[in-house]
Amino acid sequence: MHHPLRNGALIAAVSLFALTGCSSPGTSADGESLTTVRFGIPTQMGANNAPMAVADALGYFEEEGIRLEIVHTTDTTAIIQGISSGNLEIGSTPPEPLLQAIENGGDVAFVYNYIRQQTGSIAALAKGPIRSLEDLEGGAIGQSALGSSNLLLSNGILSSVGLEEDVDFTNVAVGTGAAALQALETGQVDALSLWDTEYAAFEQTGAELTYFTTPEVESLFSTTYFTSPDYVSSEPDVVEGFGRAMAKATLFTATNPEAALRIMYEAYPNTLLAGATEDEQLAIDIVALSRRIELLLAGDPQANGTWGAYSPEAIRAWEDFALEAGIVDSEVDAASHVVNDFVDGYSDFDADAVITEAQNWSAE
Repeated sequence: MHHPLRNGALIAAVSLFALTGCSSPGTSADGESLTTVRFGIPTQMGANNAPMAVADALGYFEEEGIRLEIVHTTDTTAIIQGISSGNLEIGSTPPEPLLQAIENGGDVAFVYNYIRQQTGSIAALAKGPIRSLEDLEGGAIGQSALGSSNLLLSNGILSSVGLEEDVDFTNVAVGTGAAALQALETGQVDALSLWDTEYAAFEQTGAELTYFTTPEVESLFSTTYFTSPDYVSSEPDVVEGFGRAMAKATLFTATNPEAALRIMYEAYPNTLLAGATEDEQLAIDIVALSRRIELLLAGDPQANGTWGAYSPEAIRAWEDFALEAGIVDSEVDAASHVVNDFVDGYSDFDADAVITEAQNWSAE
């Protein structure tokens, strides 16, 4: 099977890191020294990343001694390379490219299980000709980018019915948002391989979709935060603080999704679409974010004190799926790259205070 992320070009990554420059410490509002964490993410800020905006805007990172610096990339290959080269401290990606990196001898550390259930699936128009995965033989699958990890996931889903990329179907880059939906509705592609919040936004605008996946995929976790083993060893307090800030922000977001989105709009005004009012944008984003929250809270991490935790069963499911789907060519030992040491620390915060802050939040 063709593995498009294994030898992806790093030109975009190099230019991004050149613009970012060297990491330097900052200071908090109280004059305390902060450690800069360059965080690599393969998507732009939007409803799916609202907890990140909350953690930064409400000072959760600063409380942990962290100055966050978000580095956007066009694909996950760039993030893995950034972690390996020391140009990034922590990265965000679904597991597929990390499993490929492990197979190729890379040394990565899974440190925070962020999206605890799978976001990705293949979607087609409900009233279109695609009624099963087999119907996609000879078809085109729309991807956000050809370096997207969702491409690996959808390739795996299609391999379950014997379809192989570039033999039985092709992948086409269509972007996200309105451009991706237009590609589907105009027949440029037969289906899309995106994620939950994108699909929810499409449905909010009136699109009717049918989803295709497999039971194995439904059991998998999705986006995870990772770093290098050396960084875990040298900066354990930073890793723990980063995860705790995200746990608090996720709880805040789940308690008051509207507040989380309005905080994001204020901090990242480019998340508002041109010509749309904040309330109009909120009506779409709240649906997408509510769908994402269900996945972020799977297994009730607050009640069980398992923020950021990876279960052995979940890791084994990924190892099995990656091999069966052709994401990797040989068995990988992902379990040896999992760091659950910080779970108690991630969960060690005043949840009642966070919930109260969310309930009482006001834009005034």
